[in-house]
Amino acid sequence: MTIRLDEMSWPEIKEVLGKPHVVILPTGTTEEHGAHLPVNVDAFQATYFAEHSAQKVMEEHPDIYVLVAPTISYGEVSKHKMFPGTIGVKADTLIKMLIDIVGSFLDQGFKNVIVYNNHDENIPPIQVALTMVADEHPGANIFGITGGPCGLGFDARPGLSKAGATGKGHALEAETSVALAIEPQLVHLEKAMIGSRELPLSERYIGDSGGERGKGVIYCSGTKGFEKSGTFGDPTMASKEAGEKSVSTVISDLADIIVQVVKGKDATTAR
Repeated sequence: MTIRLDEMSWPEIKEVLGKPHVVILPTGTTEEHGAHLPVNVDAFQATYFAEHSAQKVMEEHPDIYVLVAPTISYGEVSKHKMFPGTIGVKADTLIKMLIDIVGSFLDQGFKNVIVYNNHDENIPPIQVALTMVADEHPGANIFGITGGPCGLGFDARPGLSKAGATGKGHALEAETSVALAIEPQLVHLEKAMIGSRELPLSERYIGDSGGERGKGVIYCSGTKGFEKSGTFGDPTMASKEAGEKSVSTVISDLADIIVQVVKGKDATTAR
């Protein structure tokens, strides 16, 4: 059985609705990722993780059906819009899209909905949209999950980045390593341009990468250094081996969450 919702007929989808199931909506962007990576990085990775996690769950738990909806490939990209090929939508547009799509799933009888995201700037719109959907659908089982440097796969991070926390930013070591593992034909490290990161506040409040949100600052603008290169540092330390380790851990984490969504928090996947 296919896991892709768009490859199924409506009678096949209706049959799934009567069984234990989850539908995953991947979200990403069409956005510059330096001179060495394609603009599909976020959308491709969101799709990849959703599909491979779905396959893992269905192989290990044949009683659970996991469908992956078509990926939303456009997100909030205002910070990078000066680069050709960066095509996005405004935050309020993304919120409205998510409300309509997730609401449609629930209206049609889907019981468990996961929005799986692979772009940090999409997180606030997803949080707002799912909060609004939940308000209109009391008791709905909906979840927003994020991957990327600040999301799932955290068990694999210690010691994985040669550059430490500063290797986890946009188009840097961590993201490039994942790309080397899952779409190596589109990675050209010989073209990589080294950027810099100029933080608007001290690391005490926003961390080494400028993206930490656990110390009181929930939003800040003004991080500079990427305007010419499209990166915040040096991506050339990336490796396929590091990427494979990260990919494996993210897939295990997402698969574990899918099983818990359907069967409860005491359930787990084989890891």
